[in-house]
Amino acid sequence: MKQYLILLKGKKELDYSPDKLQERLEAYRKWAFDLGDTYVIGQRLERSGVHFKDKGEVLTDGPFLEAKEIIAGYVIINASSLDQAIGITKTLPLIDDFEAFLRPLITPD
Repeated sequence: MKQYLILLKGKKELDYSPDKLQERLEAYRKWAFDLGDTYVIGQRLERSGVHFKDKGEVLTDGPFLEAKEIIAGYVIINASSLDQAIGITKTLPLIDDFEAFLRPLITPD
């Protein structure tokens, strides 16, 4: 079994109302629960932050990054193959609101 990282990035302005946040959270919790041992961990990230292009260039847009630039959170799952990880990622309920980047993790031997 290998671990995969699903990195979630904003793709449009998102509704952050308490009702919408609660709706997304409940859908995500159900998805994670239904995955059982396949789900390892997931965490939402704060909206503020900076983007380093290199040592000399820090990109920001005012005090916050634009919604389309925000790395919103991550999920780590267990899967036996990339194809299985792709299938699991496609079922993530947050996929409608975020772009997802799926990458296998390299574990130290």
